[in-house]
Amino acid sequence: MFYWKSIEENSSPPEQKLFINGLWARPSGSAYFEDQDPTSGRTIAMIADATPADIERAVTAAAAAQPAWEELSPTDRSSFFYRAAELFSERRDEFVRALIAETGSTFGKAMYECSLIPVALREAAGLTTREIGETLPSNAPGRINRTVRRPRGVIGVISPWNFPLYLSLRGFVYALALGNTIVLKPSADSPISGGLMLAQLLSDAGFPQGVFNVLTTGREGSPHVGSTFVNDRRVAGISFTGSTNVGQQLAVDCARKFKPVMLELGGKNSLVVLEDADLDHAVDLAFFGSYLHQGQICMSTDRVIVAKTIYDEFVRRLVDKVGKFAPCPPDDPHSVIGPIINARQLQRIEALVDEARDAGAVVCCGGKAGAPFYQPTVLTGITQQMRIWYEEIFGPVTCVVPADDTEHAIELANDSDYGLTAAIVTADAQAGELLAERINAGMVHVNASTVHDEPHCPFSGIGASGGGGKWGPKGAIEAFTVQRWISTQRRKAVLPF
Repeated sequence: MFYWKSIEENSSPPEQKLFINGLWARPSGSAYFEDQDPTSGRTIAMIADATPADIERAVTAAAAAQPAWEELSPTDRSSFFYRAAELFSERRDEFVRALIAETGSTFGKAMYECSLIPVALREAAGLTTREIGETLPSNAPGRINRTVRRPRGVIGVISPWNFPLYLSLRGFVYALALGNTIVLKPSADSPISGGLMLAQLLSDAGFPQGVFNVLTTGREGSPHVGSTFVNDRRVAGISFTGSTNVGQQLAVDCARKFKPVMLELGGKNSLVVLEDADLDHAVDLAFFGSYLHQGQICMSTDRVIVAKTIYDEFVRRLVDKVGKFAPCPPDDPHSVIGPIINARQLQRIEALVDEARDAGAVVCCGGKAGAPFYQPTVLTGITQQMRIWYEEIFGPVTCVVPADDTEHAIELANDSDYGLTAAIVTADAQAGELLAERINAGMVHVNASTVHDEPHCPFSGIGASGGGGKWGPKGAIEAFTVQRWISTQRRKAVLPF
């Protein structure tokens, strides 16, 4: 069994097992890796490092459990999700504490992430009775055409560390509701909040053995899981949330096997501030989108594109606001800026900012690291030739750029291989909606932040952000079920020979 309070009550880091076929199991290789608190560097727990043999066991369990899970009535299947939602609400505070300790989430971010979980679980419950077939007309007299959808089978899920609880759940919950079974591999930086706590939650909710399995691996072992998901014929599809580079390679590998893959990748997201915008509100939106979870979100606002007529005043107000918030430990309930997840990510942020500064960018505030923190940073003087202009930052850094007019602002926002999310701030909401249709992003929000998610809505990126995959109940039906055409000739057909 796994509960967060058991971690808190242990004087030394306890060993955590794999979750396979409804049971907690030791790794076959007897190896463990450290799960560390990014703020203090202390070891929270020793996490089981799955071997290829363990991966085989998990896939076998999921494959064996799938037929019976699919055959359960929709009402029976939905009852497990409703129960999980109830249990989560009772245990929310444990999940909040785990997110703070394991991923450096501030209290506000952890609460926001946890607020999405019961909503998604209830959406999944409703999906079990969603209309997913149709009757079609026929040109042949007496013929009835209908379509049905069946679950694909076993789905391999790979999830990230930044919103580990919600992005893990979103990666599998709708596929599970549709009758698929799951093997989840959470990030090595968030194996507890991104996997093991979910395993215990679903187990306590009564989900049958084998329908949900969790494999934890260290960073070196992660490719073995991905390779098995691609090459094992019993794995019928893959759900991946993570970096564009890894997702691109995964898509290539899956294409060779004709295996479907759902991708949610990186972003280079712009907040466009038009000259009629409420400046204070625009500053608040830019601050929230840029610095929530230290900018370590695929939807974070990397660019703020501001009408030239209000540019100087906007920068002044944003810098003034940013200056009021210093990084501090995330267990402080008033913390807004917490730690960077690990040293590699901190070094990457430093390199991007230093390179931009050397190329002529102006650091208006921040621009310095004090491990494990990076000061919230505002950059101006950015050009389209700088690496920081087109690469995802994934840190508490935003670039504020002037636009000559609305057309120029749209041109700047679209200057990216990514296409995840964008936002427009304007006093004219109708005009904002028309402009939103011209931005090359899967999601555009008018008078809101680039960071926004509702579990029942499609979460979609285009281009290097995922190629158009839709996350959410409707998209899951398309991704995780196979459509079949069944026709019945109810009147003897007249054949040509």
